[in-house]
Amino acid sequence: MADAMKPAYLLGGGDDAKLSAALARLRARAEREGGSGALETFAGAAGTGPDADALIGAMPAMSLTAERRYLLADGVERWKGPQVKSIAAALEHVPEEVTVVLVARGAAPKGLADAVKGAGGDVHLYAAPKPRELAGWLMAAARERGFVLEPQGARMLAARLGDGTARLATELDRLAIWAGEGGTVGPDDVETLTVDTSERAGWTLGDAIVARDVEAALASADDLLAQGEVVTPMVYGMASRLRSAHQAAIAL
Repeated sequence: MADAMKPAYLLGGGDDAKLSAALARLRARAEREGGSGALETFAGAAGTGPDADALIGAMPAMSLTAERRYLLADGVERWKGPQVKSIAAALEHVPEEVTVVLVARGAAPKGLADAVKGAGGDVHLYAAPKPRELAGWLMAAARERGFVLEPQGARMLAARLGDGTARLATELDRLAIWAGEGGTVGPDDVETLTVDTSERAGWTLGDAIVARDVEAALASADDLLAQGEVVTPMVYGMASRLRSAHQAAIAL
């Protein structure tokens, strides 16, 4: 994002690592400019997109503390045509001191990018790397962190941890600390330093939910998030495990 903020931004695509980095920059800027209250977040109920009506209603509101207000709606890929139409109309009248940030985890709804551009905003799409591109993506991301990841090490890292860019980025951060500036990480290092714990931790979370052990479930979820797991696949995985547990209970 440029120094002079625009009225609206649409951030989209499947590269969760880059989306997370962009949102981290946004949060840091909002807090720097106006404190913790400068950024307002809008979300919907489980399985739905952000509350478009609440977002529209907040646009003309005045702030007594921050010179610029940031309105963040994450998950707009779930919006339907009527919501996009309402948002498009509202974006035409965004106050000068307001910046609206819309985040689509994947493809944005039809017409939303045009609405943002029509309001004088910017669209930033972060496409997830294809499987054949993942090793190159990892090596480039390692260079950005100041170390060299050998091609075979990159392929091994992808094989061990999967294609989730957020989790891979977290692991690269750890490898960067170990390697140091200008260091090199090869396949032997990857094998020694990385452990694929997502399956075990995922089953631990599922077992805790089935057992209604809130404390254990929260701890397992925190572990998964800390290692870079993405929330949406986690939810789908837990739903599958809960269905299996339900079917097993019926069979008994």
